[in-house]
Parts: sequence; C-alpha cells; structure tokens
Amino acid sequence: MSIMENCRAQNLILQRKVQEEIENVKQGKSKRSIVQLQTILNELKNAENVQGFIFSFPRIIIDSWDYSDKLGRELMEYTDLYKKWKL
Repeated sequence: MSIMENCRAQNLILQRKVQEEIENVKQGKSKRSIVQLQTILNELKNAENVQGFIFSFPRIIIDSWDYSDKLGRELMEYTDLYKKWKL
C-alpha cells in the first residue's frame, strides 16, 4: 500500500473513531469535549481536499488530552503520515 493509500485509509478510520467518540459524549459515556472532537473531525475531512493542510488539532491533543490516550496517539501518528504524503 502506498503512503497515499495508507493515509486515506487511516483518515477514514480516524473519522469513524472520532464520530463514535462524539456519539459517546452525547450519550454521556465519554467526558471529552464535543467541540474539540468536532474540530478534529472537520479537519480530518478537510485534509483530503487541501494540499498541505495544516492541522490545529495536535495542539488540542497535546494541551488537553492525557498523553497515554489511544485515540490521541493515533491522531498524532496520522498527522506524521499525512506530512509524509502531502508535504
């Protein structure tokens, strides 16, 4: 799988995971900020259409989330992969 294919596949997986987390917040199963999650979801969606898109959500994750958070780590790894593909 090329970097491009891997990046696109990872983006879709992360969009699904973030959407699931938004639903968990709405159901009271998660304490995360719905605004932060919506920002992350919007950026993931926009990243596929903009060459050299610059994410703001890594700062959200670094400043607000626990360093051992699995979703946070996956999102940060994705930004590294995206940079290799788009930049």
